[in-house]
Amino acid sequence: MPRVPITVMGYRCFRCEHEWIPRGDSEQEPKVCPKCKSPYWDKERKQSPATSYEQFKMAIEKALKDAPTGLTWTQIRTVARLPQKLPNNGWVRLLESQIGLRREREHGVIMWKVGDR
Repeated sequence: MPRVPITVMGYRCFRCEHEWIPRGDSEQEPKVCPKCKSPYWDKERKQSPATSYEQFKMAIEKALKDAPTGLTWTQIRTVARLPQKLPNNGWVRLLESQIGLRREREHGVIMWKVGDR
């Protein structure tokens, strides 16, 4: 008896990468992965909106160059569409040395500025 390849459609879990062939009615999608039991087996994981330092630096620099009077952190975050609620302190220190970022308190509000005084 000769051997022949047979192709059968199956499923793959996005969570644990398990692959399986459905039993019975193949028209009805499974509710959970048979291995990890995840009900989200057919949905890709959402990627976190992590920002690299270079993207952060460029966004801050552009936002501040467009506003010579300076901006608050909330205004920068809104204009540059940054996901961080608070800035990374290490990155802020780097910005101070690399692009000349200054943070000045004006009337109780900290204004971020870049460039000449």
